[in-house]
Amino acid sequence: MSPSSDATAAAAAPPLDTMSVSPIARWRRALTALGKVLADPGRTDLVLEFSMWANAGTLARRIDRIFEDPRCRRLYAERRMIDSRTIDLDRLGRMQEGTLGRTYADFMRERGLTPEVFDDAPPEVADPRMAYVIQRLRQTHDLWHVVTGYETDPASEIALQAFTFAQVRAPSSAILAIAGTLHGVPHAPGLPRDVIAAFRAGRRAEGLALFPWEDHWETPLAELRQRLGLRPARAAA
Repeated sequence: MSPSSDATAAAAAPPLDTMSVSPIARWRRALTALGKVLADPGRTDLVLEFSMWANAGTLARRIDRIFEDPRCRRLYAERRMIDSRTIDLDRLGRMQEGTLGRTYADFMRERGLTPEVFDDAPPEVADPRMAYVIQRLRQTHDLWHVVTGYETDPASEIALQAFTFAQVRAPSSAILAIAGTLHGVPHAPGLPRDVIAAFRAGRRAEGLALFPWEDHWETPLAELRQRLGLRPARAAA
């Protein structure tokens, strides 16, 4: 996520409860946001808006399924958060080089990012379980960058969307991966290959959505990648 778009992401939520809007109206709003995303890929607020509308129709079913997993119920019961109230980047930055915590802190600082941007749950989601899962995925997005090795340039973000779809099956991720590939391939001929590779990597890897990142700040990143079935991605080109 780019620093400039992170500053406005928290204020970009659609004004209505997405679950109360008709499917036609939801997709109209989703496609409008998608067009804006393709015109300006750095607008994280628009990516979040598109994702919320695009995912609303399948969200209840997917949330029920994810809560069948005891790991999700534990995260929810403990209200695990990765935000400005729970993360001290200075402390993580003093950890041994090569650990998850140190690499995450370096990643955030080098890009001018802060965990503060997702301090608050998405206000457009009334159900507390849905809101928690959505917020957790948003809060851990940059950790997915760290462990997968995908950068924050547009081509790498598109590849990470393909990886994400393989992991969580959110419609928004599939649409962003496909639309982004079609839009970006004139500038990055190798993008389709990298997107396919990312999808396959997501299918092979352990589930990142339910991983307790907070328990592994001191774990060497190489060891963690091996545990999760990940190899660092090469840059999309």
